[in-house]
Amino acid sequence: MQSTANYLWLISDLLGQGATANVYRGRHKKTGDLYAVKVFNNLSFLRPLDVQMREFEVLKKLNHKNIVKLFAVEEESNTRHKVLVMEYCPCGSLYTVLEENQYFLNSCFISSFVYLHLN
Repeated sequence: MQSTANYLWLISDLLGQGATANVYRGRHKKTGDLYAVKVFNNLSFLRPLDVQMREFEVLKKLNHKNIVKLFAVEEESNTRHKVLVMEYCPCGSLYTVLEENQYFLNSCFISSFVYLHLN
């Protein structure tokens, strides 16, 4: 089990992974609420520090219903590396949602295109 001061997660509870980080399903220690915890890997530390910090800064400023919210930036207890505590999205990644709903999205696009063409 991994943790920060306020959150904990199991490395077996992987939600997704990318080139520079893994995202785990985590919980707030006091409330039990679910969160997504983004833990950066060693490859991420090869990027310049300003590039690493830019992600934190951009996410802090964003506030839109269609963008995952950043709730906290904390240090992982063992490594002291920064982790991002973000909104948990139970439907999975954007890629998964788009892949599973491709037929629906295609039909929406076609109907929108026809509507625009006819009007």
